[in-house]
Amino acid sequence: MVLINFFNQLYMQRTFLSAVPVLGNVVILGLGVYLFIKSIMALPMKKPLSLGKTLIGSLSMALISALFNIGAYQHVQFNRTEVFQHYRNASVKNMKTKINKEDLSPEKKKETILEHTKSIEENIHWGMWARVEIYMFLSIALVMTLLVYIANQKKA
Repeated sequence: MVLINFFNQLYMQRTFLSAVPVLGNVVILGLGVYLFIKSIMALPMKKPLSLGKTLIGSLSMALISALFNIGAYQHVQFNRTEVFQHYRNASVKNMKTKINKEDLSPEKKKETILEHTKSIEENIHWGMWARVEIYMFLSIALVMTLLVYIANQKKA
C-alpha cells in the first residue's frame, strides 16, 4: 500500500482515493487478525486459549506487517529518490501555500515556513515514519484482538 501511495502520487490530493492505501492497511491487518484469532480458537487444545496467547500472536503479526511497510518506505526513500523528493517538495509547497494565505507579517511567515520545513524533514525521516507505522499497526491489532476475543468468549 505504501508503494501504491508513492508511485501513483496519491499524496498530491486530499481525496478518498488518497486515503485508500491507509484504509487498506487497516482493513487488511484487521481481517488478518480476525482470521488468525478465529483459526486458533478452532484448534483443539488441552487448555482454553488465553487472551495473552491470542494477543502475542496478533501483535507479532502486526509487527511483521509494519516491518514490510517500513521496508517499502525505505525502498522509496533510498532507491527511488526522485519519487521521494517529489513527495517532500509537494509537502513543503502545500505548507508554504497554507502559511502564505495566513494573515502574518513577512518576518513571521518566513520564520514559520522555516520551522514547518524542519518539522516536515523530521517527520518524513524513516525512523519517525517507522515509529508511527509500528504504533498504528500494533494498536489496530490490539483493538481487533480484544474485540474478536471478547465476541467469541460471549458466544461460548
